[in-house]
Amino acid sequence: MIRFETGRGRSLFIAVCTVMIWSACCGLAFAAEGGHGGGDVTNLLYRILNFTLMVIILVVVIRKTTIKDFFSNRKEEIRQKLESLKSDKEAAERRYSELEKKLSAFEIQKKEITDQFRADGAAEREKIINEARERAAQILAQASLTIEREIQAARDRLLQEMVEVAAARAEDIIAKQIKDSDQDHLVSEFIERVERLH
Repeated sequence: MIRFETGRGRSLFIAVCTVMIWSACCGLAFAAEGGHGGGDVTNLLYRILNFTLMVIILVVVIRKTTIKDFFSNRKEEIRQKLESLKSDKEAAERRYSELEKKLSAFEIQKKEITDQFRADGAAEREKIINEARERAAQILAQASLTIEREIQAARDRLLQEMVEVAAARAEDIIAKQIKDSDQDHLVSEFIERVERLH
């Protein structure tokens, strides 16, 4: 097997092989025609020349563009892109997993906070109800005490009025029934009592 160290030797080898194959095909066609007419030979030579030029141009273009390098570079780009996409996918899956964990933790935390608020609300309601009951009991006790005082004050006023009315009535009765002699007798009796005390 022939090995070429450079791309130039390989390109030259391909060009020579192509010209030889093409020439052989043309020679077969010429022989099959039977070699009639000299115009056909010139026509054949022009065709060979055209083909040779085309092969040389193709070799030059292929050498300049290096199709193999293009495809190997493209293959490498695609491989790198696939690796990049794979790493991006793994990162996205990790991020999704983290977000899932955070979301589940948030749901648990939300439930705990809601339960805590409900418990705090129930405790606060009980506290408010107990304070309201205590305050109502205090108000009722104070009202009872105030009522008792008002009743006692009313009794005292009524008793005072009764005493005053009774005294006035007694004074009127006594004033009507007492005589001058009874009045003198009472004054003397009062003076005697005062003298005894001294």
